[in-house]
Amino acid sequence: MKTEKWQRTLIALAIGQLISLSAFSFVFPFFPLYVQTLGVHGTAEAGVWAAAIISSTALAMAISQPIWGSLSDRFGRRPMLLRSMLGGAATLAVMGMVGSVEQLVVLRFIQGLVSGTVAASLALAATTVPKNRLGFSLGLMQVAFFVGTSAGPLLGGMMADLWGYRFPFFAAGVLMVVGFVIILLFTEEHFVPPTAGLKGAGIWADSRALMAISVFPILVGVVFMIQLGGVVVSPVLTLFIADLNGSQGAGTAAGLVLAATGAASAISAMLLGGVGDRRGHGAILLVCLAGAAITYFPQAMVQQLWQLLLLRMLTGAFLGGLMPSANALLVAVVPHQRRGAAFGLSSSSQAMANFIGPIMGAEIASNWGIRAIFHVTGGLFVLACGWVAWGFRRRPVQIAEGVGRPTGPVSTPTVVEPERD
Repeated sequence: MKTEKWQRTLIALAIGQLISLSAFSFVFPFFPLYVQTLGVHGTAEAGVWAAAIISSTALAMAISQPIWGSLSDRFGRRPMLLRSMLGGAATLAVMGMVGSVEQLVVLRFIQGLVSGTVAASLALAATTVPKNRLGFSLGLMQVAFFVGTSAGPLLGGMMADLWGYRFPFFAAGVLMVVGFVIILLFTEEHFVPPTAGLKGAGIWADSRALMAISVFPILVGVVFMIQLGGVVVSPVLTLFIADLNGSQGAGTAAGLVLAATGAASAISAMLLGGVGDRRGHGAILLVCLAGAAITYFPQAMVQQLWQLLLLRMLTGAFLGGLMPSANALLVAVVPHQRRGAAFGLSSSSQAMANFIGPIMGAEIASNWGIRAIFHVTGGLFVLACGWVAWGFRRRPVQIAEGVGRPTGPVSTPTVVEPERD
């Protein structure tokens, strides 16, 4: 069967996203150890610096993503994706040559400013694939996200053990260049410059216009809550597993739980993305929000590792369907000429969740115990589910480039055929 141009572009985008996210996550396992080689003494101080380094990237992305998104609507999504991959490659490679922890913090902040491959990839995919394959396509992109963020820490940790802490930074830079070449050679975008009115608008005008579109503010808000719910437990999950399983073998047990959760999410993203194309992405979003809430609360009561593993896999299955459904709905309500800005705002909200979530989780654990985090997270998903159901009833869904019509809480606007830019 002959591969169509949009299929080749989609495959290249998925591979590029998998590569870029693997490269970015190479360094996560050993950041506290790396900063100790840069003059930081003591585990507590190293942990503080590692948190600052990771948070600086999230904060920078929250600031920069709406700007890059608006620029992509003016100059093309593909150039922005290529730019972000080169920026990521350069900053990752230079991180392997720093001489102080302060330099590393600055470079991580710069990385957050110049990168943003996820939003750029999604914006390009959303303006390329046919309407009846949108959910499947965004599900495939989410699979690449889960696989990349799961495989990256494992590969990076192995490299660090074999060749030292600086080597993974150089390897990540090279890998990003490989992803750049794949995007350059195998993707296409027939971009038509916007009208004078849109081209002359600024980032604030873009944001105001998007916030006036139907349920777009609700979708951005729920994306923030989805991401926050996913990362709030991250600082203490390994400690919780150690309490259940004992300190011996805690690393392996944590890796097993994380890998199983990621695998369940990846499979779910592919399956539910396709189901959403046929049954409606609004229905999938509500079911997955409710399912995530239901499976988070019992995690606070587990006494055995196998119980946590089973519940985390069930949670992962529901989490996997959330982002593809939310992104498909976002595409449905946003005109094609503003989709770059839309994904920029969505990515900014996720970055802000990444900035707030670990701090929030650590505070909850220190004040009320680790198990309280699961109650709070379940409550977040209950709140998100209720917000979507209420918001979709209160604010009629307005189809992009079409006429608004009222919808029920689980109805999904028909996704219009993306215009070829």
